[in-house]
Amino acid sequence: MIIKNAHCALPGHERLLKRDLRVKDEKICAIAESLVPEAGEELLDAAGLELYPGAIDPHVHFNEPGFTHHEDFYHGSMAAARGGVTTVIDMPCTSLPPVTTLDNLKEKLAVMGGHSVIDYGLYAGVSGNHIEQALAGDMEKLAPEVLGFKCYFVSGMDTFTAVDHYNFGRAIAKAAALKRPLLLHAEDAGVVLPATKAAKERAQTEDREPSWDDYVASRPEAAERVAAAAALTLAQGIEGTLHVVHVGTAEAAELLSKGGASCETCPHYLAFSSEDFAAKGSSLKTAPPVKASGHAQRLWAMLADGRIAFVTSDHAPASYAEKHSGSIWTDYGGIPGTGTVFPYLYSEGYRAGRLSLSALLRATSGAAARRFGLSGGKGSLEPGKDADFILVDPNASYTVRGAELLSKGSITPFEGMKLQGKILATYVRGRPVWKANDANPAAGIVAKVGYGKQLTWGYQ
Repeated sequence: MIIKNAHCALPGHERLLKRDLRVKDEKICAIAESLVPEAGEELLDAAGLELYPGAIDPHVHFNEPGFTHHEDFYHGSMAAARGGVTTVIDMPCTSLPPVTTLDNLKEKLAVMGGHSVIDYGLYAGVSGNHIEQALAGDMEKLAPEVLGFKCYFVSGMDTFTAVDHYNFGRAIAKAAALKRPLLLHAEDAGVVLPATKAAKERAQTEDREPSWDDYVASRPEAAERVAAAAALTLAQGIEGTLHVVHVGTAEAAELLSKGGASCETCPHYLAFSSEDFAAKGSSLKTAPPVKASGHAQRLWAMLADGRIAFVTSDHAPASYAEKHSGSIWTDYGGIPGTGTVFPYLYSEGYRAGRLSLSALLRATSGAAARRFGLSGGKGSLEPGKDADFILVDPNASYTVRGAELLSKGSITPFEGMKLQGKILATYVRGRPVWKANDANPAAGIVAKVGYGKQLTWGYQ
């Protein structure tokens, strides 16, 4: 296939370049100002359209097996494809069993491996209730199959408990020896647990219903700052192994950048503040929660200059009943975000002038590919790499509708937001997986179930 006349987002350039792109055997084999079609070669005229590398979302919870009432790989991967995501990396904690042993990983793959319409990788977990087994051999056995390890400083899951500071130090040393990043949910238990207790007691003492201000107070900015500082201290000498997920506190991101670790943020931290809970309610509930006004502007600045490496969705949807349980404390925390990462960053980052073209590419694809061992085959439009790309109509717009996201979850704080640009098609390894269908979004998925394949470290 040849794509003709597309305005291409190529590495090393700060403006889109009109180019032809040839695809053969699932790879990009040529990019030039003009390519002549060969006999029998399919031709796609993309005049007036923009071509971007497929987005990589390295933080999703597709929950299979065990929690598929929230999400599964089929629906999650469809939602990702609709949003221009061509590769996801799934978290190890929200499945039963959790991915803490090689046998558990094999069980997970046996259940979900044939369900994805896009490519995917997996993380393994380092859980507090499995720490000795992890260090004694499970991490080493898992390393060839995964793109990193994940742990928590505070956790609400009985099946995947938090690690204390001492054991985090042991785990990051092991991850460094295995040459894999250790991902950390960096909210410190020493702050969150007493802060939550105090917030609940305060509402009771004042004889009132708990408010969203109470929820924000239960997981304060200090929890992220303390956790980031502790993690850096414990990772001294191997700080490059540390990657902190979903950072919403600007000072924590600054600490990590200066300390030599990497971090990510999410669109909800860039788009909203704690003041928005009044209008958005539980649709905005995540952990960590969005922070006070002012943090988003600082996070945008750090994303623009590379102090924040990339943006992820932390995709974690739930049903209406779970998001509206009757209490802010029991309302499910998580949103269906994988379908809105690229559209939001394209519109409110690149088109709004907050991100340069190179910053957009780093934030949506390039940096994640490098961080998680996929840059040999993913992350940019270059000959020899997978033909993963997004066709965007820059003159159209897209309004977010939760019911049309294709996820099992439809409750999103981005509901009704109008974004510049519209994704017309998403390709994975040279084949279309999504073609825009306004009348019936689900019919826009044109890939066979199971087309996606597992990716491991060093993929080319």
